[in-house]
Amino acid sequence: MDFNLFKRKARGYECLGPSVVAKAATFENSCDLSLWMATRYKAPKNDTSFSKWQLEHTAVLSKLNTRLKTKYQDAKTYMELPLQKIPLHGNTLFGTPDAVVEFPDGGLLVADAKSGKKNQSHWIQCGIYGVMLRAAAWSKNKPIPNLFGFALCYGDAESSNSDNQDKQFLLITGENALDQVLPEPTKERIRNILKVSGAAEIPDANPSSNNCRFCDWKIGCPNAIETSNEVTVDASHFL
Repeated sequence: MDFNLFKRKARGYECLGPSVVAKAATFENSCDLSLWMATRYKAPKNDTSFSKWQLEHTAVLSKLNTRLKTKYQDAKTYMELPLQKIPLHGNTLFGTPDAVVEFPDGGLLVADAKSGKKNQSHWIQCGIYGVMLRAAAWSKNKPIPNLFGFALCYGDAESSNSDNQDKQFLLITGENALDQVLPEPTKERIRNILKVSGAAEIPDANPSSNNCRFCDWKIGCPNAIETSNEVTVDASHFL
């Protein structure tokens, strides 16, 4: 890896974001080296793409805020609530959920706004935020909050039809909400991700078409696969 191509995070700020962990938990990226780099270095940013994402995200965030305050009028809704750094299994998590709803009994609902397509990793991301909220309370000797549920708000439907709007606001609630979004196999996968990415030694890369296509570090990785250069041959004789 050519480390000179990337800006290192300041000491004390070496961590992973819940979205990165969530994507890796669903095997969208199974390269340990990519996760190790994401812990210690800042990913290159495309200013044009980032600005577009900000505009789209702000619109969905507003939609989420309105939906939560309308649905849970007796609760307090906190938007973009920064969480403290949480050490877990050899690494550190740091992030900001888009919305946290606090009910009168102290229970919490964690919600996130998404401008892209629906993805299982989004639920996992919400679950990780929930774990971080509980861990933060425990570290301060405060009562550990019950997690009432999780919500996702999407912005890929323009129709004002109520059925379409309901399909863009998804809920998982109940006593077992956390276990639904973070079942034990997913928790085990997350624990392994944190251990490997937080370790001092550099792990081997796991190059593949899927891992390398959208990898933030491939410009410096000698093992990266350039999918655009793959040879495609006609396979008509197989059918």
